Amino acid sequence: MTRACLRLPAYCVVLSLATGCVHRSLTIKSEPPGAKVYVNDELKGDTPLTYDFLWYGWHRLTLRKEGYQRLDDRKLLRAPIHLWIPFDMVMELLPLPIHDRREWSYSLAPTELPPTPTPPPLEAVPSPAEPGDAPR
Repeated sequence: MTRACLRLPAYCVVLSLATGCVHRSLTIKSEPPGAKVYVNDELKGDTPLTYDFLWYGWHRLTLRKEGYQRLDDRKLLRAPIHLWIPFDMVMELLPLPIHDRREWSYSLAPTELPPTPTPPPLEAVPSPAEPGDAPR
């Protein structure tokens, strides 16, 4: 009985070191590349961008690049079925790594410049009134 009690902590340590982990990564690409990426109002970097995310669910995404229109999106990162409760606990304890890689791609539209205003023709400009003229 005492040997079993002494081995139990050793088994727990070995099992905890031998467990795998779930690695979640999201890649965001844009055309053209080099857009600033904000996820949930936090600057993550420039496209193409790959970062590790911690949770599934809804995410707000904003892409900004000089000379292009700002792009706002709201996307759902849905967990794969093997990471749903209660399966997620089993997957976390398996002695092998699990990778969940996602990719989102966007195309940015160029900013439309307003038309250059043209001055009216000189003939259409009314002449200034003489100081002695009074309106009737």
